[in-house]
Amino acid sequence: MGRIIESKRLPLLDDHSGHWTGANALPGGPVVLDLNTIPASTLTLAQFEQLREDYETKSDAETELELAILPTLREDRDILFGANAEDEDGVWFWLMKYKPAIRLKLGRRKSLARTIPNVGIITPGEYVDIIQKFIDHWELVNAALPAPFVLGTMTLASLTTFRNDIEAKTKLIRKKEAALALLRQQREDFFGDVGEDDRDDTSLVTIMETYHVAIELKFPGQPIVTTLPRIFPEQDGPLPKFKFNWRDLGGGSLKTWLADPAVTTATTLFLKEGAVQQTKPFTPGVEGTVTAQTWTGITMVGELDMLELRDGDGKTVARGNRDATLVEPA
Repeated sequence: MGRIIESKRLPLLDDHSGHWTGANALPGGPVVLDLNTIPASTLTLAQFEQLREDYETKSDAETELELAILPTLREDRDILFGANAEDEDGVWFWLMKYKPAIRLKLGRRKSLARTIPNVGIITPGEYVDIIQKFIDHWELVNAALPAPFVLGTMTLASLTTFRNDIEAKTKLIRKKEAALALLRQQREDFFGDVGEDDRDDTSLVTIMETYHVAIELKFPGQPIVTTLPRIFPEQDGPLPKFKFNWRDLGGGSLKTWLADPAVTTATTLFLKEGAVQQTKPFTPGVEGTVTAQTWTGITMVGELDMLELRDGDGKTVARGNRDATLVEPA
């Protein structure tokens, strides 16, 4: 059984609606499904079409949150911190000026001048902690001086305001990411593209399978049976596999690393998580060599949906399987 990709789901539901419409017009129609529920229930074509609309609504809400709302919130947060150390509108610029200014003010040999925090490796998930280190140090500096230290137009109070604003944005982002995870799981449960033992009796996939059985029993040997839409795609031929692993860096950033399968036709690494699809250039190398990539704008929900290698025409040439034991490269 192959996974039904999201772009094929609504057309698949529409194909079943169209087929059901045709079946209802036959002698012996209309077709009403008996669902395996407690208590027992039935389903008509009109009800199935409403479920299709409900699925599209869930999908649209998830897409808006993932591709519009969350990216805007992350951008607002990143603007507050600054795009780079030269961005005078962000706090990053002032953090980089802090050390030389303090050393100039106090002298290099003073203890406070020797304990100035470093910015370090910057990821969105570290913004608040980085700023807090400087706030803590600045408070010590102010306590040691006759008048509060001022860095250009930046004061301790304004730095604290930056921290509070970024922290508020970060908390809101995390809240929205949690909401996205729930929306995605609810939509997946509603559709039901999982193993049969894990599939809900009222999922859309179960309903389509029930419809197939009903048609075969109600119209044996008739042409309507031979035109039933295929639910699950046919399996592709075997493709090379490669091992990969990942780590959520927080703040919408994701790190992946993979063991090169040395497929010479590969030109692109393709990642899919929820509604987000991204690519990175890929150059094949020595088989087994581990290379790492960093992605942004990714909200992880459970396992990564897809990581695969594609050729210049966009065709999949190797599929990734997560190996949690694959060690992250330094």
